[in-house]
Amino acid sequence: MKNMHPKNIRNDGYTAAELAVATAVMAILGIVVFNVLNSGMILYAKNAAVNSAHEEAREGVNRLTRDIHAAVSVPQLRSGSHDTNYTASGSYTVVSSAPVNGAAPTAAGVSFQDVVQGSPDYVWQDPNNSNLILIKDPGDQPTAGMRLVVPFWGIEDDIYKVTASGTTNHSNVFLQNGGDQTVASKARKFGQGTYQGWTSPYAITYYTERMLYVVENGSYIADSQGPWIYSNGQYVAYTSGNMQRYRYENGQLNLYRQRYSSNGSPSNAYFYWTHVATVARYISSPQPFYVPLNSGGTPDTRYVGVNLTARDPSSSNRGYLATASLLNTQIDYRSRICLYQ
Repeated sequence: MKNMHPKNIRNDGYTAAELAVATAVMAILGIVVFNVLNSGMILYAKNAAVNSAHEEAREGVNRLTRDIHAAVSVPQLRSGSHDTNYTASGSYTVVSSAPVNGAAPTAAGVSFQDVVQGSPDYVWQDPNNSNLILIKDPGDQPTAGMRLVVPFWGIEDDIYKVTASGTTNHSNVFLQNGGDQTVASKARKFGQGTYQGWTSPYAITYYTERMLYVVENGSYIADSQGPWIYSNGQYVAYTSGNMQRYRYENGQLNLYRQRYSSNGSPSNAYFYWTHVATVARYISSPQPFYVPLNSGGTPDTRYVGVNLTARDPSSSNRGYLATASLLNTQIDYRSRICLYQ
């Protein structure tokens, strides 16, 4: 038998070149794995943030829909501008809903009256002062700036002062234009019934408050495909022609309520809009509200049209900004208790 020579058996290790190539491959694979994990974590954080923003927007839209549906006055379109003190007389002015060239005009905001939680209540003449009214309102005393509505006598007026009366769970309410004295002259005195010869009735009242939803604080960005142009000092919808176009982004849908600057009647007091909440962000539709037209081409004031969209300018898909339609519908309001808004 012939044995193989030991020199034919190789026990050599890896060469330096082989080790260098293997190390480089492992390093590249490690970098790839790290980048994949890092990208996944970043996408997870972005998606979580986007989902949170979308959830906030959904909650805001639900709140807007609920409040408009609960309105007890004809809604009014409003502009998006305000003065320094947010005065009711100089801010968010009313926009006409009359059609322009057969189209319903759009606006940045919409306002309406909603019944305050706890109403309706009862109104009486104060037994200690025949010029004052006494309202039974346990747990829902009004705030100056709200409105008192007495449908039985067709009285509605803004409240500028509220004081606690000598009767438990009752308030003395003072109205801006003297409507409280008119009610006091008609209402039954508190504590007296018809069996005592007092024939005047008592009446049901409502506390309401004026609410305003408005899109503001956004920016117009130059965009060759944008739906807006700048004309005569304001941004208007693009129709046709070769001109600079813009898109709107980073708007906020804000909620305001009307209040009075003092619980009394000083000469310099005024009604104003107070900010309640930002109900949605990243709004991309600066004028989402309108009053739809009926078949005859006139405003159908039973409804408020809402076309609300959102876009996060910090998030894109292959370079394209993603836009989400939050709401595109016409919302009817519940009933009409207020004679005016």
